[in-house]
Amino acid sequence: MKISKCAAVLTLAALAIPGIAPAQKAMTPPHIMIVPDLIYCKAHGFVQTFDNNGVIEEIPDYEKALTEDPSLHGAITQMASLINERNGDIVIVDLQECINNAKKDAALSSANGGDQSESIEEAIIRNSNADILVKLQFDLLKHGPEYRVSYTIRGTDAYTANTFAPLEGVGNPSTSANPVLLLREAVYGSMDDFLRRMLRHYSSMYDKGRMVAFDIKTTSTAGHNMNSILGEVTLREAIDDFLYDNSVDGGGLERVKGGDTFLQYEGVYIPLTANIRGRVRRQGAKDVAQRLTNHLANLGVTADFKIIGLGKVNIFIR
Repeated sequence: MKISKCAAVLTLAALAIPGIAPAQKAMTPPHIMIVPDLIYCKAHGFVQTFDNNGVIEEIPDYEKALTEDPSLHGAITQMASLINERNGDIVIVDLQECINNAKKDAALSSANGGDQSESIEEAIIRNSNADILVKLQFDLLKHGPEYRVSYTIRGTDAYTANTFAPLEGVGNPSTSANPVLLLREAVYGSMDDFLRRMLRHYSSMYDKGRMVAFDIKTTSTAGHNMNSILGEVTLREAIDDFLYDNSVDGGGLERVKGGDTFLQYEGVYIPLTANIRGRVRRQGAKDVAQRLTNHLANLGVTADFKIIGLGKVNIFIR
């Protein structure tokens, strides 16, 4: 199993997506993280609550799930193995490592009086820097002396939580009661089709960009509002122009709400990579947010940002 945070640049042909012609432009391999589905976590009591602006939500408790369910840990390992057997360029991000990093972030934030606007699930996903989450659910079924496993595997965009490439089924009956081995046998023949659809989705993201929401607000003590003049443009226009220049053909800029004190972009399509100092590098919402706040600083506007999960940017103009 290949677990790495580094990814060499390779061509689309090297990703070996059946049915897709090779592209000329370089393409980094997708980073994926395999996690238990919320349905699985609820069924086994691996959930916790989160106050999302007054709405109490149930979210997965990944740490509890990995600690208390050895079958789940084995199933995730088997899924990672199957994926890398088919395509060794795909980078598997380790869930446990992301949990540990999220806990460190939470401890540091708490020590500095940080806010609680991000759930632990969002923090884990943010630490993964994954492009795609593979969400796994399975159940061991018994009928007389025989066992079989039912399963659902869903590819999910790590930035938007949109689902694609769902795969579900029931394995063949067996006298073995080992759910990990039964799961591997059950999904083995379907993995090529699942990966083909997953990589096709990733290829589409590479062409169209990934969707990131931007929520930009002025604070009560800010020296500027969205109509403030900065040279030849307003603050609103400066932000809009910057996001256009850092998006794929301005995709998503039309879905915006605004007023004197705020701008809300539902989803701006940003490129998956950026050419920095002559090198092609992966980029995410944090990179664009940092460049935007630097750009505003050059215009005399003080701003900072917070990333929620991977796909939402909150920018505060001070």
